This record gives sequence, structure tokens and C-alpha cells, in this order.
Amino acid sequence: MARAGPGRRGEAPFALAWRARLDELRLSAAEDRLDAELGLGARAAADLEAMVAAHPLRERLVGLLMRALHAESRTADALQAFARCRDRLADELGADPSPALAAVHLAILRNTPMVAAGAAGDVAGARRAGNLRAPLTSFVGRDDEVRAVGDLVAKARLVTLVGPGGAGKTRLSVEAGRWLRDAPDGGVWLVELANVADPADVVQAVWTALGMRDPAGATGPGRRVAADGTVALDRLAGALAYRRILLILDNCEHVIGAAAALTDRLLGDCPHLRILATSREPLGITGEVLLPVGPLPGDGLDSPAARLLSDRAAAVRPGFQLDGSALRICRALDGMPLAIELAAARCRSMTAAQVADRLDDRFRLLTRGSRTALPRHQTLRAVVDWSWGLLTEAERVMLRRLAVFPGGATLDAAAAVCDPDGTLGDPVDLVAALVDKSLLVEDDGRYRMLETIRAYGLERLEECGETARLRRRHATWFLELAGRLEPSLRTAEQLKSLAVLSAEHENLHGALRRAITAGDADLAVQFVLVLGWYWWMRGHRVEGAGLAVAALALDGPTDPDARAMACGVAAVNGFDGIGEAGQVNAWFEEAFTYQGRHPMFRLFKAVSLLFRDGSTAETLEHIGGLTRDPDPWLASLGELLYCHAEMNVGIPYDVAARRFAKALAGFQEIGERWGTAASLQSLAEILARRGDYAAAVDHLEESLRLFGELGTTEDRSAAEVRLAQLHELLGRPERAELVLAGARRTALQVGLPDGIAFVEYVYAERALRAGRLDDARRHFNGAADVLAGDRASPQMLAAVHGGLAVVRALEGAPGDARTMAAVALEHARSAFDGPVAGAVLEDAAEVMLLDGEPALAVTLLTAAEKIRGGPDHTRPHLATLASAASEALTTEERAAAVARGRATTIETAADLL
Repeated sequence: MARAGPGRRGEAPFALAWRARLDELRLSAAEDRLDAELGLGARAAADLEAMVAAHPLRERLVGLLMRALHAESRTADALQAFARCRDRLADELGADPSPALAAVHLAILRNTPMVAAGAAGDVAGARRAGNLRAPLTSFVGRDDEVRAVGDLVAKARLVTLVGPGGAGKTRLSVEAGRWLRDAPDGGVWLVELANVADPADVVQAVWTALGMRDPAGATGPGRRVAADGTVALDRLAGALAYRRILLILDNCEHVIGAAAALTDRLLGDCPHLRILATSREPLGITGEVLLPVGPLPGDGLDSPAARLLSDRAAAVRPGFQLDGSALRICRALDGMPLAIELAAARCRSMTAAQVADRLDDRFRLLTRGSRTALPRHQTLRAVVDWSWGLLTEAERVMLRRLAVFPGGATLDAAAAVCDPDGTLGDPVDLVAALVDKSLLVEDDGRYRMLETIRAYGLERLEECGETARLRRRHATWFLELAGRLEPSLRTAEQLKSLAVLSAEHENLHGALRRAITAGDADLAVQFVLVLGWYWWMRGHRVEGAGLAVAALALDGPTDPDARAMACGVAAVNGFDGIGEAGQVNAWFEEAFTYQGRHPMFRLFKAVSLLFRDGSTAETLEHIGGLTRDPDPWLASLGELLYCHAEMNVGIPYDVAARRFAKALAGFQEIGERWGTAASLQSLAEILARRGDYAAAVDHLEESLRLFGELGTTEDRSAAEVRLAQLHELLGRPERAELVLAGARRTALQVGLPDGIAFVEYVYAERALRAGRLDDARRHFNGAADVLAGDRASPQMLAAVHGGLAVVRALEGAPGDARTMAAVALEHARSAFDGPVAGAVLEDAAEVMLLDGEPALAVTLLTAAEKIRGGPDHTRPHLATLASAASEALTTEERAAAVARGRATTIETAADLL
């Protein structure tokens, strides 16, 4: 049998804490019972005198005894009981009586009714204990966090709020303390450590906050009476041993060691004590529960960050209204509460737009904090200076160098760019230390800075003269990364590579933009070389083309391959309106006349010929050669392009279907998703025109799924529009409406005029075929307005003007209708697009029939079917139109009209009008 541990015979050490807890519960229950009996007029002085003799420092018992003695007309004895307790508190603990006990003493002296009222004076007074000040401003944006803190404090005895300076940790802790005020009998006590300069003064700061005296005689911060801090901590632990209180230790970061030692000792010796700490780094002791406090969300005018800005700005500028500039402020300041409040103070003399425009110089602008705030909270620079001052030299070097990353960094990138020689130490340890000190944020293996911290780091980098060197290292690292991944974008590995490049998007574009700003033409065009296909696949075509154009405009020597690739990237994206047609042609010429090593150069010539000349024999011959390229990806893409080129001159649907199926099989064999999705979309178009709507829907849905995996948005909108039309044709109007609404959202997200106009065009066509001419005209005009700039394609312009021609004809304006039809045909002629030309000819045929020329209508319908390669079953009204035109003609007239149609081309069709 094991021997009993220290203490009473038979007591095991593990049971001592439970025994103490049960004793405390028994005493509390006895106090509650006696309190209730006194309220009912019972005589309990004798029992209470015995209990006070056993527990002379238990203030609630002393208060109950005083009430009992006073109720039995023994007022002098009650006052003597108070005096004995007061003297003993002072001698043994250096403390004064609690406010609750002092209130009972005062009530007896005044003989007020409070004593006779029972628990009202005693218990309520105790629960009001604490030193939290009343708030001076409203509390905005963190109600959920207050509840979360309260829940954690109820479960864990040590909770630490960690976060960067200015995140609002202090205010959150105080608000949580108010919310928890009634939980501990002894109240909530705020211990402000911000002004404690010496770690040895931390214990005295707690005495002072509690309104108690250290028995050794210290009376204020900075007056230590013993060199041995352990002795002072022993006395504090003894004083708080049985008190049920919540301590808020605020701003622990600069005395982190002393705060951790204090917390560990008090929690170990004081079983009823709970501690809520705030710090820029964790205390790092056993049992600590961390709750990160970060920025306020700032997306939208009703976001917490925007509401905080509105609240504080309205206080200094009555009538302040939230707008887009206010959101710019919140985003630029990362939603950090202190920074937002400093910006709001500036709104007294500046508009929100003026403040937002000046945030590039945020440290000079945000300097008007409260005069009564801590010095380090009065300016934005002081907030960051405080954190900077707590770092080691190696941590400072790492932090300022990490600021060169606009999109955060992985550990590998941080080591390679910030410390390639390994002179600072282990990068893992340095980065971890900066995360602990709330200067970096870890997110799935990436380490990011708040923009204010990054701006501060860039200033420090400039002061040290390291900016140019670090930017060059940064650019070199990311250029090599993108160069390694670029070939895999055309293989089955593309998703992994796209994920890496997308994660580094801000770094890649940041390095490229800095090269452009610095006038480094060679570096800039090399970035375009490795990023061109990433831009295309990921849906950054317009942004990428703009960067390519800027790189091409730089003077200076460049790598020939890179220069030609930049031309190709700019030209391919030029279809979406980057540059005028002449400039696009010039870029194409430069790209394909230079025979570079990159496989994309063989593609550029094919696209260039198709763009410049249309589906000529030379164009088809060159693209046909691409189908035999040794690169399987290029060969499959050649099949896709060749079929589209042939469709412009009217190949039969079955031939087109076979070619698209061959391209699809090629892409599927190598596991490349973009080409697979594009082939599925093209094959779906052929199936839809042949009337196989269900199969076309299946192909389009699979295509959209693959585009979704790639994260491509620019290729989605047209597929979604076509899918909506097919659902309509299948008798699924509700589904069609949902898909079309999604297509509109996608188009608006991408922001290209053609995509937005295509959605409006389909809404207009639906209204037109339903007989709602006003709605049709409104949507067609809306599409035309979107296309009014210089970024519209001739295909979309042709389709919209063709639709407007039909509307004007139905409205009884044949002259306007003919003019519109002629404009549509001219746009279609310049587009080199057979399917679009066919649709425009069909619209013109409808105009002619409405104007009483059925023979011309038959001619145009025949020409449309020839140019397209077959009838278009996605436009059901054409069958009715053809029937009406044919029935108005004799057999001979019909045959002659059909013969003219077979001889008509898109170039000669305009003459017929």
C-alpha cells in the first residue's frame, strides 16, 4: 500500500486542490445561508463570531458579523470587528478593506436602512468591485469577439489576446471585462502595464491597480522595497489566494518575461483567479489560450471597419457620409481600428477622398491621436515604432527585407531573398518570432504583413540603402519561379502550377511593375515571356496585355525571345481591345516574323494570319501545318483553330464535329484542361446548331466545370450565356433565368464590353421573340452603349446592330431597319467570322420580309445557311421566317432566290440591300 503524501494522514497530494475547492464551496454556501437568514431577521452573531475567528481575513464573513451584531444592538462590537479586520488586512497583506466591507461600516455609522436590507448592500457592493472606467466612445464592430472572449475566460483561466499594435486589444479586453463584471465576486481589475518600464515593477503595478498596499511598504510603481522579486510575488499571491477576481493584464509585450512569471505564479497559487492578458506576443506558459485580434472586416459600407470610421468621423465632422473614399481608407489601413480612428480625426479638416488620396504617406498624415492616449497610440508611426523597438537586430533586418514582398512570402522565398548567405540565422526561427510578435501573419504556409507594417519596413529598407539590391533579388527569384512553371501550364500539371503562380500573383506583378517603373526593359519583357500563358489561362488577359504593352514601350536592349513573346502576348490579348487594330497587327508581325525558341511563336503566326486576313488559303495552310506540330498541345490547339477557321467559310457540321472531337481527344490525352474545356465548348456549339440540345448542355457543363478548376473567368461568360439559351430551348425557363443571371455576374466581374454586351443581347433576343419590343430595344441599346468604346469586337457590334434592325422593322421604320442591317453586315464582313455573318444575314432577311421583299429574304437565308454550314436550330424563329418567305413566292421565284443566295457572300450581301 502506498504511503500517504504530505498533509493529514491518508491525504494524497492530488486531492489537496480538490479539498481546498470543496472547502471554499462549503464556506460560500454557509455565507449565502447566513446572509439569507439575516435578511429574515434571524440572530446569527454567535455562529458568525466562530466563523470569523477561523477565517479572520474573509471580508464577507466580517461584513455579515457586523450586520448581525448591529441587528442585536451591539453596534460597538460591530465597529470593533471592522477595526480588527482592517488592522489585520494592513499588517498581514498591506491591503485596505474592500469597498463592500467599507460600505457596511459606513452604513452602521450612519444607521442607514442598507444594513437591514440584507444582501443588497453586501453582495451587490462586492459585485460592483473593480476599476474599469466608463467608456468615452461607442464600441463598434467586435460584439462577437466580446462574447468569444467571455466564453473562453469561462473555460480557461488564462486567455491572451494577441495581435499587432492598434488592433484594439485593450478596448476588446475592457469591453469583455464589462460583459463579465458579474462573473467573479471580487470584480474585474485592469492592470495597465504600458507605463511599466522595469520588469521588476510588474508586481507593484498589480498592487496599485487593486488599490492594495504591499505589506513591505511600497506605495507606488517604481518603489521596490526588496531586491528579491520572488518575495514580493509571494506576498501578492498570498493576498489573492482566495479572491474570486478577473485580472486584465494589459500591454504585456515589453515586460513579457515578468508578466509570464507573474501569471504563472498567481494562477498556480490562486485557484479562483482568472487572467485576461493583452500582448503583441503570447506569454508562452502552460494553459494559455490564445485569441488573435486582427483587423476589422472592411468590405462594404456596412462593414465593421466602415461603421467605425463613420462613427468617429461623425464626431468631428457632423453629417459625415460613408462613400467609396471611406472604403478606400478602410482597405488601405487594413481595417486596423487605431489607424481608422486616426484617419477619422483627419476628417475634421479634410474630406474622406483627400484622406484616402494621401495614405501613401500615411505616417506623416495620421498624427492626430487623443492627447490622453498612450504616446505610442497618438500617431501611426509611434504604434509601429513601439513594436520595432522590441525586436532583436536580426528580426529587424528580416522584417524590413520582407517588406519587399508585396504579396507575402513562403519560407523558401524569404530565405532566398532576405538572407541568401544565411548570416541572420535560421529563417524559420526569425519568421516564427515575427509571427509571435504580431508583425507577420501566417496563412497556409505564407507570411504576410499588414500594409502599414510593410510601408514602415520599406521606409527602413530605404534608410539602410538596401532597396535596389532587395528588389533585384526579389525579381530574380520570381522570374526563375515563373520560368520553371511556364511549360507545365500546357500539361496535366497545370493546376498545381497555376495554384503556385496565383499565390504569387502580387509578387510577380509587383516585380514586373517595378521593372517597368525603373525602365528595365530586359527584365520587364522577360517577365512577360514567362507570364503570358498564365495570364491567358487564369483570366488576367486585359491586365496582362496592359503590362506587356508597357514593357514594350520601354527603351533599352532586350532578349529577342522575350521581346517577341511580349509582342505576341499583347497582340493575342489585343482582341479584347488592348490597342488599335494597326498596333495589334504590328505586334503580331514582330511576334511571328521572329523565329523564337518558345513553342508559342508557332501559334502566334497562325493567329496573326487569321486576325489579319481571315480564313484564306494561306491561313488554312499555316494552321494545317500546326496540326502536325511535334508538340502534342500545339497540335491539338491547331486542330481547334483549323476547324474554327474552316467554319468561317462554311464547312458542314459533321466535318466540324469530327475535327473538334479530334482536338478534344488530343487535349484529354495529355490531361490539359483549358484546351479540353475550349474543345468541349466548340463541340457543344455544333451540337446545339444541329438541334441536339441535351448533348450540348452536357458538354457545356463539363466545360464550365473545367474552367472553374482553372479559375478562368473570361472563358466562362460566353459558355454560360449559351447554356442559358439551351435550357430555354429545352423548356426550362427557370433554370435558364438562373444561368443567364450568373452569366451576367461573370461578365460584369470580368468587365470586358463584349461579355457584358452578349448577355444584354440574349436578354434582348428573348424579349424580341416574345413580342416585347420595348424591352428588346432597351436591351439592344444597352448592349450598343457598352460597345460604344474602342474595345468592342466587330462580331458583337454586328450581332447587336442586326437585332436593332429587326426591332426597327417591327416598329414600322423600314428605312432605319435597312440602314442598321447594312451596318451590321459591314461589321460582320470585317470580323472574318462565318457564324456571326450567318446570324446577321438572317436578321437582314427578316427585315426584308417585313418590308415586303420575300425573294430577297430567301436569298439572304440561303446565303446564311451556306456561310454557316447548315441551318441554326438555336434560332427557332428561322423556320417560320423561311416558310413565310417561301410561301410568298412561286416555285420559279423561289428557285431563283435560292440560286442567288448560293452565289452570295458576306462581301456581296450588302449590295443586295
